[in-house]
Parts: sequence; C-alpha cells; structure tokens
Amino acid sequence: MNYSEALSFTFRDEQWLKKLGIGGLFNLLCWYAGLFFVLGFFVVGYYIGVLRNVMKGEERPLPDWSDLGKVFVDGLLGTIIAFLYLLVIGGISAALIVGIANAYTMTDGERAVWIVLVSLLTLFGLIIFINYGLMRFAATENFGAAFSLSGMARLLRSHLGDFLAISFFSLILNAMLFLAGLGILSPFTNFWGLIIQAHLFGQCARTLGYESRAAVQSA
Repeated sequence: MNYSEALSFTFRDEQWLKKLGIGGLFNLLCWYAGLFFVLGFFVVGYYIGVLRNVMKGEERPLPDWSDLGKVFVDGLLGTIIAFLYLLVIGGISAALIVGIANAYTMTDGERAVWIVLVSLLTLFGLIIFINYGLMRFAATENFGAAFSLSGMARLLRSHLGDFLAISFFSLILNAMLFLAGLGILSPFTNFWGLIIQAHLFGQCARTLGYESRAAVQSA
C-alpha cells in the first residue's frame, strides 16, 4: 500500500479545500446536530465515491459534490451494508462477552483481559468487513455483492495483512486528527482521515482485481 500517496493525493486536487469543507460540514452537523440519518448518508456516499475513483485509477480521486442524489443513494445503501455487518459481528461479539462474563472458572482479571481482547477483535473485524462490503458495492454497484462469501474467503486468504495494517493505521491517524482538531474542527480533520482511509482501501481493492468491474460500471 502506498501510504504517502494516500496522505498527499487530496492536495493535488485544485478544489480540495471546497470538497473537504463541504464534507467536513456534513460531518460537523452529524456530530453536533445529531443528523446522521439525514446528512451522514452523504459522508458515507462520498467515502464510497473515493473508493470507486481510486479503483478506477482516476488521476483526481476526490469526487465532486455536484451529484448529491448519487452520493446520497450510495451512502444510504452503504450505511445499510455497514449496519448488517454490525448486526452480525456485533451479535457474535456480544454473545462471546456474555459467555466470558458468566464463566465462573475465570478470575475477574482473566475476564477483563478476554473482554478487552474480544472488543479489539470486534473493532478490527468491523473495519475489515464493512470496508470489504463497501469496496464490493463501489466496484459493482450491486448491493448483494457486498456479502459475497467467496470474496470474503479470498480476502481472508490473501489480503488480511493489508486490511489489518490499513485498519491499525487509520485508527491511529484518526485519533491524532481528532486531537489536532481540538473537538471543534475535528469533524473536518476526521473527514480528511476518512478520505485517506478510503484511498488505502481503494488501493487494496485494485490488488483484488476490482478496478476492472468499476471501470465497466462507469463505461
């Protein structure tokens, strides 16, 4: 993965300030006005747009905000994909944590360690599988493709290391950007963090061969 490219590509777009400003504003309203289920879809849709453009090898991967209808629909479907993965992975995690909490053969310390471990695995699992689903949807524009079991098996077999590295890098980066934004500007700095994350996952998607499908969809 080309991390330096992901960190720098934004600023090669002549309209980067406008594009990030609009996205940051949507993010701001989601955070502080509780409007995720209205405006949050635009943030998710833009994320999918970056994924799609990176997969297609666009020279300027930052999408334009002119087609808000497309961004909204992508974001709505992307949110449903993420929610379904959250239900499955979160449900498994909750069952494991309940089982650990009721394991009377463990000491309190052992329970705490296992609960923290399961929580961390759940976090990384959500990042990996949600982004897998969004990548598949971005490439094919087919909702059902986001849940392809054969694609998941291929990912786990050949690119799990890349996904884990991107996930870890993104968590650290977004934590730093949140602190750098001092709360007030954090929706803007973290929107940039999401764009960087999308670029990295888009690169990974190209190594999985998704670029040809994305190109066909745009033809």
